[in-house]
Amino acid sequence: MRTAATILLASALLGFQAHDLAAQESEPLRFDIAAETGEAMVEVGDIFSDPDLVEAVRSGLPLRVLLRIQLWKNGFFDSQKGQHEWRATVVYDPLTRRYRIQTSERTGAEVEVNTLEEAQGALQLTLDIPLRPRESGRFYYVAAVEMKTLSLSDLEELQRWLQGELAPAVAGDRDVEGALATGVRRALVRMLGLPAKRFQVQSPNFTVEIGNPGNARADGADGPPLTPSWTNAGRSASLPGPS
Repeated sequence: MRTAATILLASALLGFQAHDLAAQESEPLRFDIAAETGEAMVEVGDIFSDPDLVEAVRSGLPLRVLLRIQLWKNGFFDSQKGQHEWRATVVYDPLTRRYRIQTSERTGAEVEVNTLEEAQGALQLTLDIPLRPRESGRFYYVAAVEMKTLSLSDLEELQRWLQGELAPAVAGDRDVEGALATGVRRALVRMLGLPAKRFQVQSPNFTVEIGNPGNARADGADGPPLTPSWTNAGRSASLPGPS
């Protein structure tokens, strides 16, 4: 019985590990760390795998993508050493049946493609993360990507339209008005079913020694691939990485 239980437990652990590795393949955000400089190399994964997001985009709602990457240094109190944000918007034009793409790196310039797959490729081509350690020490990256079809300003504009821009009639009702506004906004999101997705990934710790190029390495290892830990909607799955 003990042997059978051990086999079942091992099978379950192997299955969980395989599931996590498969999940990594489909995550919308992946990154590695350059061994020469410790620079983050980010790759946009399948951000259009969610059918709700795809349906919202094809209905004409703009999809906004926000990527935020932070560099942290280990210490008694970890300190943030840098941050970079990258934004993109994808809009479907039902008349031309093409997708228009704008990014923060190409302000005012649009790229038009025919399919969501081409849109994803265009987003990857524009991605550039100028972030790396500038001093020696132990570091790690935290990266998050957020995808939503309506921004807070969009919701506020819709809220004002629904409310007719009615000002409070009684002085001193600011708190009540704010509470009502928050409630209306949440009700709108639930009522319209507007999709919003957020994914976060943290790299393992790695060490950098300035003046000794090619030495960015995972702690306790001689340079194996740095495997991140994914967090999605409250679910955390730590993938196998360097010890």
